[in-house]
Amino acid sequence: MDDILKVLTNDEKEFIKHHGISPSDIYDARGEIVKVYHDKAKKQGCGFVLTNPCPYGHRLKDRSGHCIVCRPMGIAIRKRESGTGVVYVAVNGKYTKVGMIENNIKDVGKAVNKREYRLNDEGGYGGRSGWTTVKTWQLEKNAGKVEREAQNLLEQYKVEKDYIHSGELHSAKELFVCSVQTAVNAVKQAIELYK
Repeated sequence: MDDILKVLTNDEKEFIKHHGISPSDIYDARGEIVKVYHDKAKKQGCGFVLTNPCPYGHRLKDRSGHCIVCRPMGIAIRKRESGTGVVYVAVNGKYTKVGMIENNIKDVGKAVNKREYRLNDEGGYGGRSGWTTVKTWQLEKNAGKVEREAQNLLEQYKVEKDYIHSGELHSAKELFVCSVQTAVNAVKQAIELYK
């Protein structure tokens, strides 16, 4: 995949270097349409493509055809989905939460304690303080996908609760009324899917 470097402009090379994108994560899709290159790039494990330019002349896009130069947050989304992290289950009374702590975690225990503190800060996530982390999984890849899939598996138990945090109204969207074991099983099933 380093052959991709031969066809990238100097600006494109600088862009991927700046954003920490490996040349091996870029599929050469020049001349192909999204319907074609999406699956090819995915099969090769590439999160990004070099393809037909956007209206502003940028050729670097995500697999779905969105320009990552115009919209660089797509890079962070991709890295979160496929990157390392800790997926956790926390509990508070009848409520459970499945969440993720992102990338580059050197001290898992410290990261989990920090997240637990944030869950209980200012009245707590979902307007409830007293959250306790009951299970964690440190994943080397696909942590965001595992989190999302586990939440999808728990969809039937999902509840939304509004709460105030930092003086603003928020909605808790990762809140489930289910047993801890049900949440743990959902995460285990998601891990199996994305290992």
